[in-house]
Amino acid sequence: MKIDYKKNINRSVLKLFFAFVLIITQSIFFYSIWIFYYNELLRIPYLMKGNYFVTGIYAIVFLIFMIVFDSTKFGDEKITNSIFSFFLTNFFTNILIYFVVIIPTYSRGFVAITPLIKTAIKQEIFIIIWLLFTNMILSKLFPPMPILLISNKNSIDNILFKFNKKDTIYNVVDKIDSEKPIDDIVNKCNKFSNVIIGDINSNKRNDIIKYCFSNSINTFVIPKLSDIIIKNSSTIYVSDTPLFLSVNDGISFFDVLIKRFFDIVISIVSLIIFSPIFLIISMLIKFEDGGRVFFIQKRVTKDCKVFNIIKFRSMIDEDSEKVIPTSKNDIRVTKIGNFIRKTHIDELPQLINVLIGDMSIVGPRPERIEHVNIYKNEIIEFQYRFKVKAGITGLAQIYGKYNTSAYDKLKLDLIYIKNYSILLDIELILKTLKVLFAKEKTEGFDFAQTTHIMNNA
Repeated sequence: MKIDYKKNINRSVLKLFFAFVLIITQSIFFYSIWIFYYNELLRIPYLMKGNYFVTGIYAIVFLIFMIVFDSTKFGDEKITNSIFSFFLTNFFTNILIYFVVIIPTYSRGFVAITPLIKTAIKQEIFIIIWLLFTNMILSKLFPPMPILLISNKNSIDNILFKFNKKDTIYNVVDKIDSEKPIDDIVNKCNKFSNVIIGDINSNKRNDIIKYCFSNSINTFVIPKLSDIIIKNSSTIYVSDTPLFLSVNDGISFFDVLIKRFFDIVISIVSLIIFSPIFLIISMLIKFEDGGRVFFIQKRVTKDCKVFNIIKFRSMIDEDSEKVIPTSKNDIRVTKIGNFIRKTHIDELPQLINVLIGDMSIVGPRPERIEHVNIYKNEIIEFQYRFKVKAGITGLAQIYGKYNTSAYDKLKLDLIYIKNYSILLDIELILKTLKVLFAKEKTEGFDFAQTTHIMNNA
């Protein structure tokens, strides 16, 4: 019997309600500290409308940071990830309100931040309790949705592994090889309300998508590169014929100028702020083994231009020209190197590359020349990512891992290029703060991946 799982809308409504309650509650916390402390310090205290206005600003800022840090995904993430997301949301909201709303309101010297900090701690305690409660309610009312996975035998286990990491939402209870006859696949689909379609033969994929659509079966499709290319195309009508116009020209000249301006400002400010860290890390690297402080390597950026990337050295100092990708538990990683790799501090010197124009703050990951040559031979479309400068952070760096396949990284890079805006850059910079301490982001290549690259190189 086909399992009916059309509760997704009700789940979304409930999550919106949970988010609304949380925003209102956090705003009440702020209102109390504003009305009983900060407002009382004003030479002419605000009346009720003024206090409501300030609290409304707080609620809007809190909502914006909730969206930026994916804090609206109640029950979709591990509880620890949700708590951390809300910690960032709470922290940046209160900091921004303090510097943009509270301080400018006063003209008489320093304004105490201690009351706001105490309130933020109370807010965080409430958030943790609320998240535990909402996760319990969602898990009781909406258990993981049963899904059928359709993919080729080469990728089916990899896809299954990824969806199993989201076992609070998805439950892949059955799978079928896409090479099976279409009738067998359709019969399987009839037993489910949710289907995942992997990277399979285009003709068969189209048939399955149309069948699922006509039978109201929810379809999760892993996109091909061609899907991403045409997704945000312009629509043109020639008489009664619609056309999708897709242009491979990177980002506009005006956007390039704005992006470069932000790169210069952010890199200069960041280099000043992080200068003490530069000094400390440089001393620690030098003291550990007496080798070089910086690691310089040839990388590829926009229009396949080769440049020298600058990073803090995290491995033993050697001048070997042989390309050996970093593997898990690599013995070449130094003690201080292990720390700066996990915290991504080794990436900070790339701000110098951004300042001189080799890189951007946000963009595709700068790849080695040897890797680019391999990937361009294996994936013809890999060259499309060189329409923009390489970046310190980006969509692929945030949602991918160090050992994510080149094909999957390319999809994320193309999504970034096709959807580029300065607001997206700002969002990705903020999201980077969330993933800085994610251990899986720095995992090296496993043995099979390393062997493949070495053999091809």
